[in-house]
Amino acid sequence: MRTPGGTSTEGFSGTAAFLNLALLAFLLLAAPGSEAEARKHRYEPEDETPEVIEEATQPFPEERDAREPRPQASEDKCAMPDGDLPIQETSQEAARSLSCFTFRWFDSWWGDEEDYPEDEVSGWLTVGASWRDYDGLDPRLRFRVRAPLPNLDNRWDVIVGRVDDEAFISDTESQDSTFYNPGLFPDQDDEWLLGLGKRRRNRAQGLDWSVGVRLRVPPEPYVKAAYFWNRRTGENSDFRFRQTVFWRSDEGFGTTSRGDHSWGINARNVLRWEGRVTFSEESEGGRWYVGQTWYRLLGDRNALSVLAFGRGETDRDVALKDYGVEAIWRRSFTRDWIYLSMGPSITWPRNKPEDKRELNLGFGLWLEMEFGDWRY
Repeated sequence: MRTPGGTSTEGFSGTAAFLNLALLAFLLLAAPGSEAEARKHRYEPEDETPEVIEEATQPFPEERDAREPRPQASEDKCAMPDGDLPIQETSQEAARSLSCFTFRWFDSWWGDEEDYPEDEVSGWLTVGASWRDYDGLDPRLRFRVRAPLPNLDNRWDVIVGRVDDEAFISDTESQDSTFYNPGLFPDQDDEWLLGLGKRRRNRAQGLDWSVGVRLRVPPEPYVKAAYFWNRRTGENSDFRFRQTVFWRSDEGFGTTSRGDHSWGINARNVLRWEGRVTFSEESEGGRWYVGQTWYRLLGDRNALSVLAFGRGETDRDVALKDYGVEAIWRRSFTRDWIYLSMGPSITWPRNKPEDKRELNLGFGLWLEMEFGDWRY
């Protein structure tokens, strides 16, 4: 439990999370065979490109597309490669191999007419913590895996992971297919979630849906469906909208409307405006969020984002719960598929009428690792 402006009773576990993260960073930097020594990571984009938003908002697109094929230990593509590997590859291959074996076994429940596409298993791991004077220390461990089920249906995926389940189900996650809002926002509880989903054929627009459970005792089921609509509004700008309808056993029915507009100023700079609002049977009004992000590619495989945001809920005693600015610096970290992110925040939170709205300083630090051909 935490008290505004006070200390956290989870301080010991939060401090341990920071120490574990520092140890992991030391091991990665000190690991032998560092790819940073074998290759010069220099991403120097031209002043202008025809696909400004596409290029600028993927973390480091040239290197991501130039990965070498993963060595195979045997004909079994789920198996770990033979031989000694640096700690980075060992960690990545262990996560990939365990996920691959698990979901291939699950797919076999539905028959063996289709060969399992092991290369399509992908995932993302985040470990880190954020601290704000108002909330205290907030450790984070998030893990998400996406895998196909060809013997059930070629367009169905299993989704499993430790995520902010409330934001995932209501479609209010701050991080989506681009590196715009990657910060670790407070007031989010992570839960293990298992879902079965079906994705639209046309990635530009169409309907996605999933059903699943939050892995609690007893399990809490959910259903969600989202319609996507994208439109290019200029040579270097686009508008995206999606409408989500969901049902949660603990909250009932709800809906989220969200839209964003991105404008690529040039090959290094993108501006993005985003807004969303959620109504549910549990909420008294609409939970809303607005944000404006400036994203900039820097040299030597570095990137920077600066976000100004506000969030709150209508028909509440405190309608404006939080607003402020968050800056995130990000770079690839010893490998193309490992990222180090950190940055400060300045906010003015107030969740209860008795709270006093004061300037609130914060800082976040975390590592991210992907395996497979992962996209958010």
